[in-house]
Amino acid sequence: MLWLAQTCLMAQIILAPLLLGGLRPWALAILAILTGIGVLAICLRPGPVQLGKYLLYLWIGIAALIGWAILQSLPIWPVQAYPFNAPHIALAPHGWLNIAAYLIWMGGVASLTALLARLQNHLNITIARTIVITCALQVALAAGADLMGWQTTFWFAKQAHLHDWTASFANRTAFGNLMGLGILACLFLYDQSRAPSTSQRLDQAGGWLAIAVLFAAALIESHSRLAFVMALIGGALFMILTPREKVQSSKRLIVITLGIIATITIAIIASPELFDRFTDLARSDLIQRDDLWITALQAIAERPLTGWGADSIGLVIAHFATPDLNANAHWFSSHNLWLDGAIMFGVPVMLILATALTLAIKTVLATCLQPDTRALLIALFVMAMLGTIGDWVMVMPALILPMVMLGMTSFEAALAAHREMPAPVGHAGQSPAPDPEALR
Repeated sequence: MLWLAQTCLMAQIILAPLLLGGLRPWALAILAILTGIGVLAICLRPGPVQLGKYLLYLWIGIAALIGWAILQSLPIWPVQAYPFNAPHIALAPHGWLNIAAYLIWMGGVASLTALLARLQNHLNITIARTIVITCALQVALAAGADLMGWQTTFWFAKQAHLHDWTASFANRTAFGNLMGLGILACLFLYDQSRAPSTSQRLDQAGGWLAIAVLFAAALIESHSRLAFVMALIGGALFMILTPREKVQSSKRLIVITLGIIATITIAIIASPELFDRFTDLARSDLIQRDDLWITALQAIAERPLTGWGADSIGLVIAHFATPDLNANAHWFSSHNLWLDGAIMFGVPVMLILATALTLAIKTVLATCLQPDTRALLIALFVMAMLGTIGDWVMVMPALILPMVMLGMTSFEAALAAHREMPAPVGHAGQSPAPDPEALR
């Protein structure tokens, strides 16, 4: 039954991008069914099922957030001011259903990953290889569509991002971010080679670097500025944080710096469209994200404590739109997930979520013992933070799923390593060693 659970989990990494990123209700339902089958397979296998206590805290947080979304939608509040005159906070009273489905799926994925990581070693290698497979499939779809001149997501004709590589996504940044994850996965898999010399390492694992170059080319063809910056910073961080023996740090930094400069130069030459999009940031006559963020801040200032409820962003932005914002467009996001969250749930709830997320990341990194895995997680977390600030696509299952899985796998592996370590000999006057079970 273990193979079935793992198959259900890995299949989601491949299916989520194919299902337009996995955020549509019908796509999320498919992913949730696979998650449920995987959890059921684990529960039906012989032997006890053990869950860490930290997962209990995760589910308590999920229940609390869903509970607040439901409370916002109940007709128990004073009638709100015009034009939102209703006896409830939520502008979309049934919007909490989508939030609940998404959070329950994410909690199920985290739990299933933790269960599998307890029972199988080196699950992070399997996850990284699956990420490479799904990225390669997306590159094949994007290249095929470009070669045939199709402006399609393979579900419907493109309405935007024409002549940009998006494969089965409808958004170029989402496709570019997935390529960035694929590049990191290739660098991580290349780093698994323990050959004593660079030449031997290239001989054994150089294929991963070749695939990473392919993904980088596809990312450039997406013409996504944010994805390009995220991949550049994430890749550089990973290489900096994985030092090599017998290689001086100064020389390594110089080589990495020269590599970044070369990458930027090649990208400018190979894709003038991407360079033009960066130069467009200086143009005042284009609609920029700053107008959208100012609109979001005005909406938040109107209801800083309670928020406007789930699925309210489109209505709120339309109401508070600044004069320079294109009011004819349908803005379903402020292109900043932190502002989106504050609009929906209020500033206090977002501060609690940010604190909890910071503590979770700190705990995962503090317990991680493997330098390469730690470097991978730091690079992923930095890329995710940049993505949440500059766009909304990081909530897509196709992008958040690999990050959650790698984080959970690394944390469980670290806990297992702590359990296997012999207890240190205590000395008088010293504090006892921390109990690993306290983290569970």
